[in-house]
Amino acid sequence: MNTSDNPLLRVTNLNVAFKTGKHTQFQAVKGVSFDTPANSTVALVGESGSGKSVSAMSIIGLLPEESAVVGPDSSILYQGEDLLKVSPSRLRALRGKDISMIFQEPMTSLNPVLTIGRQLTEGAEIHLQMSPE
Repeated sequence: MNTSDNPLLRVTNLNVAFKTGKHTQFQAVKGVSFDTPANSTVALVGESGSGKSVSAMSIIGLLPEESAVVGPDSSILYQGEDLLKVSPSRLRALRGKDISMIFQEPMTSLNPVLTIGRQLTEGAEIHLQMSPE
């Protein structure tokens, strides 16, 4: 089997814009495409403001629905499943178990109201049905 034919993740022609007014938009990502083969690591590298975070947030469905517009020709295939077309419950099931994001801002990565232990175990409890113990 050729892994380039069946990558773990395939992002094709990703276009993301944000509504800035009633009739205006700001194009944040323009035509991004890449494949991530299974058992590999791919880095998104670019200048500040080049669309790395917006691209990553598009993949895991964390863009604000009220202002983000993903282009109709864009596709994000995870194991052949188009993440732009799955139900919110299916996306929640994938998020944290199969797909996750490590946010770059350390001051907002952890919630100061919750203990670190609680934050580290929450994903395993939810996605792997593990007990808090």
